[in-house]
Amino acid sequence: MTKTANPFADFTKAFGDMKMPMFDMEALSAMQQKNFEAVTAANQLAMDGMRAVFERQVQIAQQSVEEAQVAVKAMAEGKTKIDADEQVANAKVAMEKAATNMRELSEMAAKSQNEVFDVLNKRMMDGIDEVKTQFKMN
Repeated sequence: MTKTANPFADFTKAFGDMKMPMFDMEALSAMQQKNFEAVTAANQLAMDGMRAVFERQVQIAQQSVEEAQVAVKAMAEGKTKIDADEQVANAKVAMEKAATNMRELSEMAAKSQNEVFDVLNKRMMDGIDEVKTQFKMN
C-alpha cells in the first residue's frame, strides 16, 4: 500500500515555530462588555430620538386639527367671508408652517442619528486602541 503524504505537513512545518499572540481573556471580556454597553446606549439613544420625533409629530397633528376646527367653525358661523386673496395667503402660511415643521422633524431625526453614530464610533475607536494595546503587550 502506498503511503499518503500529509497535506498539512508543509503548513505545520512552516507555522509550527511561529508564536501566536496571546490575548488576555479578561481584557477581551472587558472589551466585549464595553461593546455591549455601547450598543445598548446607542439603541437607547435611537429609541429616545424616535420617541421625541413621534411625540412632536403628534403635537403638530393636534395643533393642525385644532387650527382647522377653529377655521371651519369661524366659516360656519359666518364670521369670515370667503376671499380668494385671503385664501391664497392662508394657504401660503400653511405651506410655510408645514415646511418649518418638516425641517424641525428632519433636524430632530438627524441629531438623534448623529448621537447614535458618535457613541458607536467612539466605542469602535476605543476598541481599536484596546486591541493595539493587547498586541503590544505580547
